[in-house]
Amino acid sequence: MSEERKPMEELTIKFGKGLVEDFTGKDGKEYKRILIPNNDPEDHSPWASFVLPAKMVHENQYGNGLWAKIPAEAHTTVTKPERIEGFDGETIWETHKSSVPNAELKAMVEAYKTRTPQDRESDGRKSARAKLGAMVKETAEKLSPEHKYPRVRGSTLER
Repeated sequence: MSEERKPMEELTIKFGKGLVEDFTGKDGKEYKRILIPNNDPEDHSPWASFVLPAKMVHENQYGNGLWAKIPAEAHTTVTKPERIEGFDGETIWETHKSSVPNAELKAMVEAYKTRTPQDRESDGRKSARAKLGAMVKETAEKLSPEHKYPRVRGSTLER
């Protein structure tokens, strides 16, 4: 009567070190809070987060990122701070909790992978390589032949 156990299917989620906060729970165990950046660059609301035990989060082989394996069929609680107007116009922050399937959680955490290069350039930043040609032309225009060498008064460099 031996029952064969099916191996539990797992998902690997990958995220940067800057998205992790360490803390100790009320039970004395170590945990890591993983922040989920907003998918929309125009959304400036606080980021959502979820918590995993510290022993489930591992550093990748290059030392610049982290990863964790989570069960594929399970759900994880995601919390997000929400701003609510209270009485007398005062601001009250409440935490909204929701249960998210782990497959959807992986998509939320790794949303940066789905952005197209056009989306990356539209956020106001351009690569230095893209700007290099314009910078070379601009610098060449600024340096005219008569200002090619520095002028230091009272020295032999003066021309």
